[in-house]
Amino acid sequence: MYSSHQLFFKRPLFSLALSVDRLLSRFSRAIYTRPSQMAIDAAIVAIALWVSYIVRFDGQVPAAEQRQYELVVFFVAALYVVNNFIWTPYDRVWRFFNLDDAYDLAGSVASATLITLWWRFFGPTALTNGVIPTGVLMTLPLVTYVGWSGVRFTRRLVYQHVHEEQDLPTAPDSTERKKRKRVILVGAGEAGLYLLRELRKTDYHIVGFLDDEPALQGRSIGGLRVFGTTNQLELFVQQYKVQEVILCMPSAPKAVVQQMAERCAMIPVKASSVPALWEIMSGRVLLHNLRTVSMEALLGRDKITHSPDLDELLRTYHGKRILVTGAGGSIGSELVRQLRACQPSEMILLDKDENNLYEVACEIREDFDHVTEVVADIRDRDLMGKVFARFMPEIVFHAAAYKHVPLMEHYPAEAILNNVIGTKNLAEVSNESGVRIFVMVSTDKAVNPSSIMGASKRVAEMIVQALAAGDAQTRFCCVRFGNVLGSRASVVPLFQRQIREGRNITVTHPDVCRYFMTIPEAVQLVIKAGSFGDRGAILMLDMGDPVKIVDLARNLIELSGLQPDRDVKIEFTGLRPGEKLNEELLASGERGIRSAQHAKIFVVEALARDRAQLEGAVEQLAAAARRRDAAEIRDCLRSLSIGYHDEASSDASTAGSRRSRTPLMPSSVEATP
Repeated sequence: MYSSHQLFFKRPLFSLALSVDRLLSRFSRAIYTRPSQMAIDAAIVAIALWVSYIVRFDGQVPAAEQRQYELVVFFVAALYVVNNFIWTPYDRVWRFFNLDDAYDLAGSVASATLITLWWRFFGPTALTNGVIPTGVLMTLPLVTYVGWSGVRFTRRLVYQHVHEEQDLPTAPDSTERKKRKRVILVGAGEAGLYLLRELRKTDYHIVGFLDDEPALQGRSIGGLRVFGTTNQLELFVQQYKVQEVILCMPSAPKAVVQQMAERCAMIPVKASSVPALWEIMSGRVLLHNLRTVSMEALLGRDKITHSPDLDELLRTYHGKRILVTGAGGSIGSELVRQLRACQPSEMILLDKDENNLYEVACEIREDFDHVTEVVADIRDRDLMGKVFARFMPEIVFHAAAYKHVPLMEHYPAEAILNNVIGTKNLAEVSNESGVRIFVMVSTDKAVNPSSIMGASKRVAEMIVQALAAGDAQTRFCCVRFGNVLGSRASVVPLFQRQIREGRNITVTHPDVCRYFMTIPEAVQLVIKAGSFGDRGAILMLDMGDPVKIVDLARNLIELSGLQPDRDVKIEFTGLRPGEKLNEELLASGERGIRSAQHAKIFVVEALARDRAQLEGAVEQLAAAARRRDAAEIRDCLRSLSIGYHDEASSDASTAGSRRSRTPLMPSSVEATP
């Protein structure tokens, strides 16, 4: 136990060390720019070449060879650095240097070596003051590779050291250590080892591992013992007074995770899980990313993957100027994160919420320099024209929208002005500015809409389709998907907050069903749409069967170590304004055909519309919205023949219960009127 005088001296020293580490972190960011990386690599090559001469001549380099070194050093350094551009090491972030990056470095060094050897045996020697010794050319790549790998690995160590020091707990006394939550990790693989390193920085006390791998039994990993198999979970939880079990099995089948969580609930002890392995290994998982075993992995279907054709995506997005509206939102921010991997030349992030926009831009700027934030409102057409004239985007992803169904019932004018007129402004300005691709993010609530929000998105779809049907230079398309887990308006964080606060979970109706997908799934579809979406088409993801909200609520209660109707009750509050019991995927007259290119994607054929009639109706709708005339807005929406119906909740419940819950997802389907 630390005495008071020890703490008196230790805390200032800890603060001083932390300040030094932070200063070192800022200095590292300043020097590890791409030009400085090139200079460092070139300097290492120059040093490696001189070391090669010293090794070749046993430390006594003759004057002729010294002169030769002076003549060739700049050419050799330039050759090696240029090879790095071909093998793309400068596209990698040094603080995340790994084995794949080491392979690229080896390829770059090997190709440069072959060129120098060719020059040695077949090239002219006049420029090199004679023949360069073969021993020098064979030693040079070895020393260069060690040097290049060393500086990158050192950068990673410095980053990890600073990162760990900044996250260290500041209270070292033993009383606090006794209060630390006792945790056992289930799964002693890569995920468990990475999580162990992260949890050691916190007030968690890891007692050990459980794993079913026979070869791991009784052995130590990261300094902690593998006690036994998962069959002995209850024994070790009791023996070591474990307060929480963390399941480090991101690739395990959902049934296995659910079974483990149910066993934890019966002990009872809290169960948590980690995200997917790729998230863990990319360094994105810290303590606050741990989540109670959630419904995201238990939706009744496997995670949807599109097997993206990276060459296709790079052809579409590499080196392009990309503008994302709503970049501060759930979908928009994930779009930005995934698009940066395609190496666009510039990313323009547009949003009217400056706080979220700033946070997303700061995150992206850590490893992508060409980011510009624009605080603007898409409802201002003149301003949009100026933004497009200044930044000249080539590709536009339109994710900005008001999405909250009940709230937009109270503010229909705002929904129309933002979702309809804002989309119209963006689409028209994109076409006039020569944008190549325009992708609009839509929703399944646009199908036979019962809400103002859904109706506004359906009208926005029609505007985009009408422009695509004309002589537009821009390739317009829309993406339609269901509820997104993990977004701000998702039921999952709401339910989790209600459980944490000890309140009852509120569900609108016992029979309400929704299609669900995760944010990465949704964004993959949006990006894919930009790469192959047909002109004017609406793309949909095969989301499987709809899921009952009440079933999700019950699962979450159980996997939190509680029992439904005993520890946490479920209250039914009734459908809110604009809500339906069941969402649909195709509107009347639409036909969805499974894509030949991507098995999990459906292409909805565009419906023929009279463009002049649509423009007149939209102008009338916009005029009503500017007058804030809610009754006229609803009348205009009904006149557009989009299936809009705004019955009272009781009527909507009756109508919704009569609808089939069978998903419209065969290979070729027709929607029923």
